[in-house]
Amino acid sequence: MKPCNKVSEDARLECKEALTNFKDKKTKRNELLQEIGMGPTSMHENALSKTIGTLGIGSESGSVSGSGEPIPRGSMDKFTTSQPRQSTLNSKWKQEEMKEVCRKIGRFMYSKGLPFNIVNDPYWFPMMGAIANFGPRFKPPSMHELRTWILKEEVVEEIGEENVVQVIIDNASNYVNPGMRLMEKRRRLWWTPCAAHCIDLMLEDIGKLNVHATTLSQARQVVKFIYGHTWVS
Repeated sequence: MKPCNKVSEDARLECKEALTNFKDKKTKRNELLQEIGMGPTSMHENALSKTIGTLGIGSESGSVSGSGEPIPRGSMDKFTTSQPRQSTLNSKWKQEEMKEVCRKIGRFMYSKGLPFNIVNDPYWFPMMGAIANFGPRFKPPSMHELRTWILKEEVVEEIGEENVVQVIIDNASNYVNPGMRLMEKRRRLWWTPCAAHCIDLMLEDIGKLNVHATTLSQARQVVKFIYGHTWVS
């Protein structure tokens, strides 16, 4: 490499002075580190040496630097400790957090009278693992979801898609969407609304017509009177 001929003398002197100041600062820093017993090593090497010393590797008089040579211990080392206190605190906090989770699981089982051997169920650990892998934003399924699309998909999964031809459920609006989703996922499966439920919905709509509304209202009053006066029967 050759020096640039286009650089002025003032700029050259300024760069030289900056390099000299940097070298002086580095020398003073190394002297300070040597004085407190850390040696002229980088911060990364010093952190590594402390970790190695904590694990009990190296000599008793000092830690081992990144170059493999022992670092002499200074007068300030007796006031410090190489034990990973932060790691210990984090570990204790995690243990308490795990205990709290286990207590909540136990509280749920006790309130519902569930048997203790339910944890031996083959689906117990896969369920817990799936929840843990999803993370803190997991939203548990509702009662409606458990009795609709989740139940249908699990039944098909357990019996086998090739053994299921048709699924018949109520024709309510909240069942239509799960039924359509089920057919999209299972191409060989047919979803059919319940015929009896369809007839029931038709009769309800017929009863709302004005020509039948008065008669049905009077019939309800008669039934209510009979049930309210046992001596009539």
